Amino acid sequence: MNSNKIINLIIKLVAIVGFLFFIFDKAFKENYFNYDSIPYVASAYMHSGNDLESAHKYAYELLRNKAHPAVFNDLCCTSSYRKSMYEDVEAFGSHLPAYQTKSLYVYLVRIVTDVTGTDEFYALKIITMGSITLLTLLLALVFFNKEVLVYLCLFPILFLMQIIPLARLLTPDSLIALMMFSAGICFLKKKRWAGYVILFPTILLRQTNIIIFGLFLLFELKDKKYLRFCSLLAVSLIVYFLNSVYFESLGYWKTYNASLIRMPDTFIGFDPNFQFSILLSTLIGKLNWMLGNPELNRLIAIMALLFLISLYKLKEYRTDNIETTLVPLIFILGALLSYILIPFPDFRIYAGYLIASTFTLILAAVKNNSKLMK
Repeated sequence: MNSNKIINLIIKLVAIVGFLFFIFDKAFKENYFNYDSIPYVASAYMHSGNDLESAHKYAYELLRNKAHPAVFNDLCCTSSYRKSMYEDVEAFGSHLPAYQTKSLYVYLVRIVTDVTGTDEFYALKIITMGSITLLTLLLALVFFNKEVLVYLCLFPILFLMQIIPLARLLTPDSLIALMMFSAGICFLKKKRWAGYVILFPTILLRQTNIIIFGLFLLFELKDKKYLRFCSLLAVSLIVYFLNSVYFESLGYWKTYNASLIRMPDTFIGFDPNFQFSILLSTLIGKLNWMLGNPELNRLIAIMALLFLISLYKLKEYRTDNIETTLVPLIFILGALLSYILIPFPDFRIYAGYLIASTFTLILAAVKNNSKLMK
């Protein structure tokens, strides 16, 4: 091994170790709490055979013991919705299905809690930080043999993809990002079954992920494998349906109204009528507002940029290696369709799609560039 290779190896190792220590220092060492973590804790606690009332009391008492009083007050009492969730057990239970339908995440919280002997909030931190660490290590492994400058691009891109907030939030989004990128690598390597196996469980982490699973099944239609397409699509829809029924999903329109129009103090009796005009006006209004917001417009810009670059790469379409062209495009299409379906003004919802699209796009570009240089 010559001196240049040794220097490059040292640079790469120092970069990945330094980056992970930085993430750990900024995201794991300190306690961060967000409202969503409360119903996740309660849901996981109920999997130990506890009822709603005891789960509600347990989650808020545990938060009170772990969080700074100002943080606790913010999460329990700064809006009529949060105050209602804190004071009214039945109101809290009426919204719990929105979290329980992310059943794989809730079960994972229960398992990690039991195995490690920690509490559920700490289990959420372990899952989040573990997912971010594995994602970073996987990226480093995949790009390790690339040129050092290409490798170093990983880290500013991860910052652009909001890796610090993603590592702090006690939600399934970091795990989704890990699984989506892992599946993307499998599809790039033409290991579709492995890609399907990894991508399929994301439906139980966030229900809208059935969109991206369905989009990747289009590979089967292209290859005229109609039976495989119908079988996999049917299985995914059955699992989606059973998960929704078992955990009494709120449904699309209730979720849409509560997330984007008006959050009710209780979901008991909450049954807004579907109106397409509301759907269209909300989409346009949210898009217009986000584009004018200096913090949120980066999400729209990144989506648009990835979509346009992916479309541009269609000119390089080759039947013998369609994956390098279509995999990044499918991920960004999944993000766009999810946004159109429910335009959340929140980067974390789309982080998995955007991370997977960005890095599979870079891998495809590096691979093509290497061929041109030969």
